[in-house]
Amino acid sequence: MSKVFVLGNGESRQPLNLDVLKTIGKVYGCNALYRDFTPDGLICVDSGMMQEVYDSGYALENRCHFRNWGKLPGEMYDMVVQPESFFAGWGEGFFHETERKGYTQFVLQGTEPDKIMMLYNMIKKQKEELGHPFDAEDIRAKLGKHGCWVTWVADEDQITEFHEDIAGWSAGPIAVNIAITENNPTDVFLVGFDLNSPTDKVNNVYKSTQNYIDGDYNEVPSVNWVKQHKQNFTKFPDTTFWKVNPKPLTEGDKINARIEEWDEFENVKYIDFKEFEKILDISSALLYK
Repeated sequence: MSKVFVLGNGESRQPLNLDVLKTIGKVYGCNALYRDFTPDGLICVDSGMMQEVYDSGYALENRCHFRNWGKLPGEMYDMVVQPESFFAGWGEGFFHETERKGYTQFVLQGTEPDKIMMLYNMIKKQKEELGHPFDAEDIRAKLGKHGCWVTWVADEDQITEFHEDIAGWSAGPIAVNIAITENNPTDVFLVGFDLNSPTDKVNNVYKSTQNYIDGDYNEVPSVNWVKQHKQNFTKFPDTTFWKVNPKPLTEGDKINARIEEWDEFENVKYIDFKEFEKILDISSALLYK
């Protein structure tokens, strides 16, 4: 059995000692995982998260996979970046730029100023028609992740762009796809892929932190995650996928549950933490923090 571990950021993985997994096989993970742990590959899809990772210096020394990470020469900055467009009297917080640090290239991501202005005005008009007071901060929140991110980058780093066929996916399924493509394992363990929330609120280790939504928000629907994982199960029929849950499958349990949409796949199996210990042939004293 050649093993690869892919870490989702569901809260079920919090008791586990992630360092011990690296002694058994390659480990891949997503987004803010880098704050606590260095996987063999870090996958990021959101502009703000990619900028955070790069600005921390992590990507200079550690392998990362980013979405739409095309470097532009610094000479193009004045032609394609118009920061003043984001401060035209309608609120700040839409334009994000890192320090140049002597770098001569940059990456431009996000939404064009004209589109943000259109969305902003549409929301403002709707509020006025309903007789609601105009609140710039409230509108900013409704615009979500729209904005512009300019990240100044070094000539050399450890970033690879996704293949186009998976570039539109979420970070977790992309991480699984890359882990298999790079390692051709017999077994992939999906750890912390909770998909749902036991509280109906956001289920994420990093909720309420930079580049993540507040923990009081409703849980993120799992429809796209379930669908994208199915595409991986189909593409890699000779790989066994183990969904690792804290407890045995229990009817009505939102975390320790069978995913009906996956029932057609014989290469998908479910194990709890106790069974995980046995398969890894490792003691609970090592597996848990």
